[in-house]
Amino acid sequence: MRAISAQWLDGLAISLSAICVVHCLALPVALALLPALSHWLHVPETVHVWLLACALPVSVMVLGRTAHRQRAARGALLMGMSGLALMGAALFAPSETLETVVTLGGATLLASAHVRNWRRRSRCGHAL
Repeated sequence: MRAISAQWLDGLAISLSAICVVHCLALPVALALLPALSHWLHVPETVHVWLLACALPVSVMVLGRTAHRQRAARGALLMGMSGLALMGAALFAPSETLETVVTLGGATLLASAHVRNWRRRSRCGHAL
């Protein structure tokens, strides 16, 4: 491989890694802030139901599959299910403030479960 091609590919790989790091760090923060931002942005109330409907199958599949393969990963599954339960309970909160607080707590628990799950899979060398 020519030196210029190798340098270009190294640069590309570093750039993609940097984009991945920014995405991995910024996306959970952005998702956690969405309920708080809804006070300033006009977002239909059904968005919460749709977000939960998207998060539920993905989280159950990923966390459940890892917990099935690795007994020690059941803590991440329990944490994730607790986060999803809080997010579901927030749909019935009597006030917007309580809904925001409970949703943020649930989203934080869920994101933490996914980080814990990802780290465990990385240490054990499992793809999923």
